[in-house]
Amino acid sequence: MVVLVWSVGFYVSVLLSVAYFTLFERKVLAASQGRKGPMMVGWLGVLQPFADGIKLFSKEYFTPSDSNHLLFFLGPCFMLFHSFVLWGCSMGVWSCGIYFFWGGLYVLSVLSVGVYGVVLCGWSSNSKYAMFGAVRALAQVISYEVMLVLLYLPPFFVSRSLEFQEVSFAQLSGMNGGVLFLVFPWWMFCILAESNRAPFDFVEGESELVSGFNVEYGGPGFAMIFIAEYSNVIFLSQLTGVMFFGGWSFFRCGSQYEVLGNGVFSSLFGFLVVFLVVLCRSSFPRYRYDLLMKLVWCRVLPILMGGFACFLLVL
Repeated sequence: MVVLVWSVGFYVSVLLSVAYFTLFERKVLAASQGRKGPMMVGWLGVLQPFADGIKLFSKEYFTPSDSNHLLFFLGPCFMLFHSFVLWGCSMGVWSCGIYFFWGGLYVLSVLSVGVYGVVLCGWSSNSKYAMFGAVRALAQVISYEVMLVLLYLPPFFVSRSLEFQEVSFAQLSGMNGGVLFLVFPWWMFCILAESNRAPFDFVEGESELVSGFNVEYGGPGFAMIFIAEYSNVIFLSQLTGVMFFGGWSFFRCGSQYEVLGNGVFSSLFGFLVVFLVVLCRSSFPRYRYDLLMKLVWCRVLPILMGGFACFLLVL
């Protein structure tokens, strides 16, 4: 019962984080454009996410007549379930009462199947714009997935462990972000591509694909896709905080407060990564699709493979 209550509370906290992440993003985008952002619902708009959620889930669930009805329904469900499974390893010692000895491999395995939700939504919609978005997602994943793995492994090699707890506490003498300062910018590149965020939001290109893979979804279906996408952004930001900026704490005596301080500062740096993701959306235009493919395959990947080989030789 304790594990059940803890799990429900944990995932409710994730949903609340998603709700206020949307408000935070709208406020930052408004500030960057000289506007006020949401102001009407609640004090300074703090209840705006709940109003938006009630509006979306109270709308009629519409299924196109030419779509595959079962897969059309399962697509958003799969994306939301995938984000919850991803949060199953929550960057700490305990998650749902289970200790993850191989948390690094768990996260990498779950991340690799995330594209199936996008493909399921795009193909089942039986719309050419949605299908183009799904095909883009597949080609995009093939391009940067190898790059993501090469950038994902160095923090674990430096810490000599695949457990997130060990990776975090191995940085008490110095952050991985300082040692791997050349890895972090390209890791941010992969985060933006993995979460389909600007300037790499090709699967949702409004200027080319109307709304991309989710063009036929409205109401509850769109809300589930929306929650899954923002949940993944928060998770990847917290993952970055643990892998590159974890371990730092005011306490050095091995007390229980050291664990608390460790988690607080990892979460703080995770929030800064979220802020950086939002700033990228407000600052950069959408990159051209073919240029991304050429950049990754012809320039970035050969350099990363050579650097990864040198890194292994040094270790």
